[in-house]
Amino acid sequence: MQSPKEMLKEPLGFMRTMATKKVIQQFAHKFELVYFGFVDPREDKHELVRGITLSPEHKDTHYTVGNFRNHDITLVERQTNLHFPGKPPHMYRWLIMQIDLKHGGFPHIFIDANHHEEVFYANFFLQYAHFEDASSLFSRHDPLFSKYFKVFAERQAFDEVWSVIKSDMTAMLAYHFHQFDYELDDDRLCVYASNTVITTHLLQEMMRIGLWLADYLNAQPSNSTQ
Repeated sequence: MQSPKEMLKEPLGFMRTMATKKVIQQFAHKFELVYFGFVDPREDKHELVRGITLSPEHKDTHYTVGNFRNHDITLVERQTNLHFPGKPPHMYRWLIMQIDLKHGGFPHIFIDANHHEEVFYANFFLQYAHFEDASSLFSRHDPLFSKYFKVFAERQAFDEVWSVIKSDMTAMLAYHFHQFDYELDDDRLCVYASNTVITTHLLQEMMRIGLWLADYLNAQPSNSTQ
C-alpha cells in the first residue's frame, strides 16, 4: 500500500508533466518545430540524443525536432537515476537542446557550470575516466568564466580545445548564460538545463545561446583550428 507521500507524488508528477508539455508545445509552435512527446528509441525511427547524459536506463519525453534559421534542432527532457556507492539512487532531469553543426571535427568538450551534486560527478568521471580538467587553459580569459565554469576534455585534445574556446565565447557564457552546461562533440552541440522548472523563458534562452554558439562554431574551419 502506498504511503500518503507516495500518493501525493503521483498527481504532482502528472501535473508537472502536463505543464511541461504545454510549455514545450507552445515553444515548438512558435519556432515551427514538431512535438512528438514520448518516443522509444528501440522502436521509433527517431535520432537518439546522445552525450554525457546517455545511460542504459534513461527515459526521454517531450521529444521535439525541427529546423530554425537553417539549424537542425532536437529538444528532449531526459530523466535517469544516478547511482553512488552507499547512497540511494538520485533522480536527475535534464532538458537538452541539441543543435547539429555544419561540419564535424570538433573535440569532445564538456563545459560544466558547477551546479551539480557529488553523485553526478561520480558518474561522469566513471563514464569519462579519460577526461581531465582543462580549465587552466582559460586562466587568462575573463575571470568570471573561471568563477562559473570548468572545462573537461581528453588531455591529447587540449590544444584543439584551446583553439575552439576563445575569449569572446567564454565572455558570452560567463556574463549571460552561466545557468547552462554545454557539450561539443564532433558535429553536435548540446545545451543542458538540469533539475529546473521548464518555462518559456528557459527554452528561449537555450535557443538564443544555442544558435549563437552554433553560428560561432560553424564559422570556424573544419579542422577546429585557426
